[in-house]
Amino acid sequence: MTTIDPRQTKARDIVDGAIRQLCEMGMTTDGAASLLCTQGFIRIGDQTKRQRTAATVADFAEPPIDE
Repeated sequence: MTTIDPRQTKARDIVDGAIRQLCEMGMTTDGAASLLCTQGFIRIGDQTKRQRTAATVADFAEPPIDE
């Protein structure tokens, strides 16, 4: 059984709420998520953390490998 950190659940709830609010303003779900990603990224002050985050996001952008 996997235990999920309650902070992860709370963080997900916060992000979902922000996306919902942006959609209520007329944005698409993808547009809202993209905006949050960009706004969060530009707030990362540590260069090493910024590079690691960029690499993680780039990994998610790659198409899945079919096995």
